[in-house]
Amino acid sequence: MNVLKKAEELGATFADIRFLKIRDLVLTVTEDREIVSTNGIDEGFSLRVLYQGNWGYKSSTGEPGEEDVKDAINVSYGDEKVNIVYMPPKKDKVEIKPKYDFNKSIKEKLDDLRKIKENVFSLSDRIKSVNIRYYETHYHKEYFSTEEREIQQDFIISGFSIVAVARENDIVGSAYVSKATYQGYPLEVFDISEVLETLKRRIDGQLKGKTVKGGLYTAILAPEVVGVFAHEAIGHLAEADLAINGILYERRGEKIAPEFVSIVDSPSLEVNSAIGITIYDDEGVEGRDTYIIKNGIVNEFLTDRFYSAYLGQKPTGNARVEDFRYPVIIRMRNTYFTSGDYSYEEIIRDVKNGILLVSPRGGQTSPDGTFQFGIQEAYLIENGEISTPLRNVGISGYTLETLGQIKAVSKDFKISPGYCGKEGQSVPVGTGGPYIKVEKLKVGGIVD
Repeated sequence: MNVLKKAEELGATFADIRFLKIRDLVLTVTEDREIVSTNGIDEGFSLRVLYQGNWGYKSSTGEPGEEDVKDAINVSYGDEKVNIVYMPPKKDKVEIKPKYDFNKSIKEKLDDLRKIKENVFSLSDRIKSVNIRYYETHYHKEYFSTEEREIQQDFIISGFSIVAVARENDIVGSAYVSKATYQGYPLEVFDISEVLETLKRRIDGQLKGKTVKGGLYTAILAPEVVGVFAHEAIGHLAEADLAINGILYERRGEKIAPEFVSIVDSPSLEVNSAIGITIYDDEGVEGRDTYIIKNGIVNEFLTDRFYSAYLGQKPTGNARVEDFRYPVIIRMRNTYFTSGDYSYEEIIRDVKNGILLVSPRGGQTSPDGTFQFGIQEAYLIENGEISTPLRNVGISGYTLETLGQIKAVSKDFKISPGYCGKEGQSVPVGTGGPYIKVEKLKVGGIVD
């Protein structure tokens, strides 16, 4: 491209440019409203130059020109020590075609959401309000660099969420279910009757469940909770920009979990909900499976071009960006625990007094490895059987201690979708894994 050639002529040792076009549709249906929240297109470019060892940036709408190159060079600033991994020339086009077409009008999609709303209220007369959000995001990405890399990617991510609030006497309970996919129209990809059953079960648990006495329990983490743990408690600590000051960096090559424990961050999975698709990242680097923990050993970190050079590690393809207005940063894609050898029944069978943690409700972690998660669906396990539902449950602990307490991993495997925020940017991700048995985990009641 002429713009990249101009950057080299002006002294840049490297330059790349990203073009991004996003077509967004967001619909919201509540008990008394139906809204087209978003329906439009956002597009623009982001130019980046490496000039005298410093990055310079320029982003805007429209077509980039020579003045934009000059602007990027003029604002380059730093310690003149930026070094990156360079990639060989490559041209590629990636198009992920949905299996279920989006060939319905907005009116028809609203009709579908209205039916779901009616079905939610039919679940129980205790349900007082409902909020259903539907979205579909069409991505068109183009990447060009002075290395003669030309990458084009086209895909669609869509999904919906249902939040219901119910009341029984003085108890108010809320529950949600969220689904997303890259396979097409989500209301056809997923079994809506199953979604509604899950929502009802969670509402009933919040209204009728018992509160748990705080303490250490044997805990069975279901795939949704396993995924949040993998993402929040491990994944963020493995993002190289955070890892170098975190608890995992100094333990690289050390065993911190049993040998049957592995945690992977992958650019793509043949699973409907693995929406962290990053065949090529936003630096034009091919994504690859990255074993953060391999057979219990801290193995490698998630990198962009800079941290690949800094760590002397093969690029992983984890440089991602929300849109053209932001600089790329290191982000997860689809992060999960790998499967084990046990059946679900075997994992539950030997638990005399424990808790099954099914679905999370937010959480947070700290650089020192401490974590705290809320749980929206949980059950007591008594003498190897699932019994009483629990409400207002929370878990907390220290990442390394918890990893060391893992005693069994199931054959089952499930990925859940989500959106991860970092430095003001949000990107789609997948999280999950099998059922995992943790011998001792701190469990307590929390306030919603």
